Amino acid sequence: MKKSPRLISLVAALLIGLSLHASSAWAEGSTPAQVVKNFTKAYYMLEPSMADFLSEDALINENDVDMVELYLRLQDRDAYNRGYQTSYLQMKPILMKTTVLSMDDTSAQIQINATTIRSINPLYRIVGYVFCILEEHETQDTISLIKEDGAWKIGPGAFDLPI
Repeated sequence: MKKSPRLISLVAALLIGLSLHASSAWAEGSTPAQVVKNFTKAYYMLEPSMADFLSEDALINENDVDMVELYLRLQDRDAYNRGYQTSYLQMKPILMKTTVLSMDDTSAQIQINATTIRSINPLYRIVGYVFCILEEHETQDTISLIKEDGAWKIGPGAFDLPI
């Protein structure tokens, strides 16, 4: 089988482009603003993966209680008391804007403004806009980050997480 030099150069260019894209996506994911955005998505969607973005001080309190597990249990109880499933309390952030208030080598203060909507069903957003029943919720918070083990982590007191 004859190998075409154009095919080899095309595959090489594709591999180089993918590696550059992957490295830039990894670098973007490690900025304090991106960590806050990722944490905000996980927090409002009630995903246990929000624990990956929390520092040790924010994750475990002085009584060795996992704050994410406690928060999720409180949300389960709240949904049950209101007669809903926990999935009803999930909110999807649709617009997020971050502003760096202060930043140095070991800490950062990021202000986040987010607009969230109820995440019941993918069609809910469309139907909600058509029939004017979609409620958007505006949230604003200042989140403290610290550098822990070479990665940016959310400090204690973010949003309504128990302290």
